[in-house]
Amino acid sequence: MKHESRRRENVSAPSFTHKGDTKMSDHKCRHVCHLAILCALALSSVVLAGDPPKEKAADTHFKAMDTNGDGQLSPDEHAAGAKKMFDTMDANKDGTVTSGEMDAAHEKVTGKKATKADMSSAEKIKVVDTNGDGMLTADEHAVGSKKMFDKMDTDKDSFLSKAELEAGHAEMMKKGVK
Repeated sequence: MKHESRRRENVSAPSFTHKGDTKMSDHKCRHVCHLAILCALALSSVVLAGDPPKEKAADTHFKAMDTNGDGQLSPDEHAAGAKKMFDTMDANKDGTVTSGEMDAAHEKVTGKKATKADMSSAEKIKVVDTNGDGMLTADEHAVGSKKMFDKMDTDKDSFLSKAELEAGHAEMMKKGVK
């Protein structure tokens, strides 16, 4: 697959506020975005677990989230995918996801345990855990998903193309990206 190189502009990410107008650092915002992509991709794997392996993973993930089949993801489709993922991870249905629940969901989705090279579930939660309680709430997860959608929507048309989703995933998968 050919990759076009793009010049990267040095633009700082926006600061986000949550509860009491406390600013979320750019670094933490990037982590929120990365977690949202992981969750969306993991969710689509659950939805399409029976699909043939020949199809590219990114295509499979995109098709799972594109519920109306129009070839693009709306904010609602992306949010619905994130909610399904949260509900899948929240095994005891108490409205929060612990690192143990996230680990169990990872195994269910991928069929294998996370490796040492992967970010731990506790680290993923810490990135989006705005109240610092060590658990992920549905609200924290939804906010992270929205931020990731906005970050991946590079042409700012309020929809994600397959290319934008793939590029966002590729960026998240780079070692050292936080």
